[in-house]
Amino acid sequence: MKRRHMYLIALAMLSAAAVANAEPTVGVFFDTEGLQAQLVTEPGTVHTGYVLINNSDMMVGGAAFKLETEGGFMLVGETWANGILFGSLLTGAEIGLYTALPQFGTDPAVICTIQIFGTEMVINSHLTIVNDPDYATPVIANNNAIMFPATGLVSSVTMRPTPEIGVFFDTAATEQSALYNGGVGELYQAWICVRNAEMMVGGAAFKMNLDPRITLLSAVPASALIFGTPTTGVEMGLYTNLPVFGSTPGILYSLLFTTFNNQMIDATISIVNHPSYDTPKVADNSAVQWTADGLTSFLTIPVATEEMSWGQVKSLY
Repeated sequence: MKRRHMYLIALAMLSAAAVANAEPTVGVFFDTEGLQAQLVTEPGTVHTGYVLINNSDMMVGGAAFKLETEGGFMLVGETWANGILFGSLLTGAEIGLYTALPQFGTDPAVICTIQIFGTEMVINSHLTIVNDPDYATPVIANNNAIMFPATGLVSSVTMRPTPEIGVFFDTAATEQSALYNGGVGELYQAWICVRNAEMMVGGAAFKMNLDPRITLLSAVPASALIFGTPTTGVEMGLYTNLPVFGSTPGILYSLLFTTFNNQMIDATISIVNHPSYDTPKVADNSAVQWTADGLTSFLTIPVATEEMSWGQVKSLY
């Protein structure tokens, strides 16, 4: 009996040590698994965030904390787990849950769900869980109402337009369709441009796919460190940043095409991802990469003219 009593004391001490060593965290995430703490989106859309409790290894019976934000967006709704709530997320909230939430291992518990909305561009606006005004730290309580200090985590929200990379038939980056007469002697100028970026563009990575009836004669880049080519996949770091704000585009390449005697309707010229990336990319002047949309342009050649030799073509440019 004495030995069994000693075992029970040892188990109780181990259990107490495990509770004492637990470091609960409270943070805003944009997935319920607690893996995505940064939201990058476009203005004008509503996104859901989750206030997650993690690393507590307990049946969570309540909590007290507050959310501080750097602004630039709105919280348009907050929905709490079922319980008695005092206050709100932005003023400081204390909640006692009617039904305890299990939080063990790496499976977080959702104690509050929020909706985030913004109409203006905001870069890296922080959301930080801090203490409720009545407590020294964020607090988590177990189902026996025993309270434990918790660590408040920092998340961020970035709302900005998605940059676009496309082939345009004007330097203002407005014309994505063109109609020309064809023939070996006919040459067509176009430009690969970045638009809608709202940043100082410092680089880009992409690939240009051409309809096989279109031949690229030359591709002259902006002053940059270049790896690859547009048709195989190019990475470029610009020596001088391009200001791409409002309706002002940034020109990455000047192109010269011919179609020989091929005729076509809406032949495509598409910007797609560089083979080393999952999407086209635009980098800002701090070398931060942003996902970009690759655009598709169209070339129509309804009439072909007389044939010329390749030597005659080369003499034209």
